[in-house]
Amino acid sequence: MNNTIDKIYLFVLVIFFTAVYPPCLSLAREVTDETGRKVSINNNPCRIVSLAPGITETLYALGMKDKIKGVTTFCDWPSGASQKEKIGGFTNPSIEKIVSLNPDLILATADGNRKETVRQLERLGLPVYVINPSDIEGVLKSISHIGEITNQKPETEMAVAALQQRLNKIAIQTKGKKKPRVFFQIGFEPVITAGKGTLINEAIGWAGGINVAEQSTARYPRYSTEGIAASAPDIILFAPMSGNTESPAKKIFWEKLGTIPAVKNGKIYSIDTDLISRASPRIVDAIEQMARLFHPEIK
Repeated sequence: MNNTIDKIYLFVLVIFFTAVYPPCLSLAREVTDETGRKVSINNNPCRIVSLAPGITETLYALGMKDKIKGVTTFCDWPSGASQKEKIGGFTNPSIEKIVSLNPDLILATADGNRKETVRQLERLGLPVYVINPSDIEGVLKSISHIGEITNQKPETEMAVAALQQRLNKIAIQTKGKKKPRVFFQIGFEPVITAGKGTLINEAIGWAGGINVAEQSTARYPRYSTEGIAASAPDIILFAPMSGNTESPAKKIFWEKLGTIPAVKNGKIYSIDTDLISRASPRIVDAIEQMARLFHPEIK
C-alpha cells in the first residue's frame, strides 16, 4: 500500500468513525499550543487521546478519567489507566487506532512524541495540542493549559495552587541549609546521569540539592568511575529499571567507589523512575521525597 492509498484509507476511517462516535456538540475555538501551533479545539472535548504517561496522569488528576478514550502502552498510573484503550507506544503510536477512537482532542508532548506523528494527525484534521515543559514551572503551566483547553479551569486552578503551595513549603524548609552534592544515576553500562535542561536536574534543585552534572553541556551525559569520584557526591540517587534495586552488579560497581562521601556514608537511595521523569503533578511527590533525603530534619 503506497502513501497515497494510505492517506485515502485514513481519511475514510476518519469519516466512518465520526459517524460511529459523533463528537460532542460544542463550539470550537482556536488556541496556540506550547510549540506555537494554532489548533482548533472544541470548548468541551469529551473524547481525549493521550500520547504520553505524564499527560494521562494529569488528566486523571484533573478529574477527566471518563473523557480519556485512548492512552499509550506506557500509561500505567493510576491503575485505571491500564484499562484504557491502547493506541501503541510512546514514540510509535498507531495512527489507525487513534483515528478509530474519533478523538476531539489529542494531547502530545514535544519531549518524546515524534513531530511526524503530530503532522500525520494534523493532516487528517484531528486536533493535536502539544505541551512542552522544560522545568518545574513549565510542568505547572502545562497542567494549567490542559485544564483550560478541556474546560476544567476552576478545578485546575485549585490543583495548581495546591502544588505550588507544596513547592513553596519545601523552598522555605530548605532555605539557608547546606546543599548536598547529588549524583543521579540513570543506567549502568554506561553510567548516565541527568544534566542541565532536564526535569531531574530541576527537581534536585527544588529539593535543596546540587546536581553535580548541572553544568554539563549534554542533557544526559555519560560518566566514568573517575568522573563520579572526582565529582565527590554526598548523595547518590538511582532510578531502577526494574524492582531489583540490590543487584550484585550494583554492589560491585559501588564498591569500586568506596572513597567517595555518598558510598562511604551509605547514602545511596532509589527513587521511582516514573515519579521523577514524568511531567505530571507527581513530580512534586518526587521533590518532596528527595527533600527529605537531602535534609532529614525537615517534615
